[in-house]
Amino acid sequence: MNQLYDMHCHMGFAPSPIATAQEGAAAGIGAFSCTVAPDEYERLLPILADAPNVALGLGAHPWWIADGRVGEVELDRFCELARATRFIGEIGLDFAGPRDTEESRVRQTGAFARILAACDQPVAPSAAGDLASKLISIHAVNAAATALNLLEAAGTLARHQVIFHWFSGASDDLHRAIKLGCFFSVGPRMLASRRGREYARQIPVSQLLLETDMPARAGDKLPAEVWRAELDNALSGIAQLKGIDRANLAERIASTSRELLMP
Repeated sequence: MNQLYDMHCHMGFAPSPIATAQEGAAAGIGAFSCTVAPDEYERLLPILADAPNVALGLGAHPWWIADGRVGEVELDRFCELARATRFIGEIGLDFAGPRDTEESRVRQTGAFARILAACDQPVAPSAAGDLASKLISIHAVNAAATALNLLEAAGTLARHQVIFHWFSGASDDLHRAIKLGCFFSVGPRMLASRRGREYARQIPVSQLLLETDMPARAGDKLPAEVWRAELDNALSGIAQLKGIDRANLAERIASTSRELLMP
């Protein structure tokens, strides 16, 4: 059984995150599990400490920032915790629907800039004194250009590995992100739209990853067979779009995922 990597999921939403992780490991699944707030990250850290197939991301989701669930106190804690992990996610911007107000944009962009600065806190400086590179999963809805501007201004793209999860920006933003060396996690829901399929076709294989973004909400289960099937479906869809042998594509994406997750 080939190894598959879910590079954007939310194991903390599952009723039993450790059971989900263990069942996933038995099904040949590795994961980058994102959180939505620092308190969720701190709750899950000891629970998933014995799950070697899971990298847990420290998150501050833009929805939580927009509505105040992640405020100044929580952002302070995020910045403290960022010193001790190289996995960051889910963070970003969302300028869609009720979050597309001037007040929300100011709050989100300010928080995002602060978060990106916190990502430069060292996990373990090298002998040369360089900061350890972090792996960062980005949410950007109606905000890809702004997110890229802030990432470039902060120097994040030069120092860290950035993944755009379920990319939905304009075509120009996609090509800009590709040229800047970003990675893109693609799942069945992205492939359900015509634009999502076209973007998956255009992204170079070397910058492609798989994702499920599951469970979708707190309390939802993620049975290993469903988890594996979602990843398999995404892999098959991408292989068909690109006209690439599925087995070859699976190994190339798995290799990229392993490299990103390795310390």
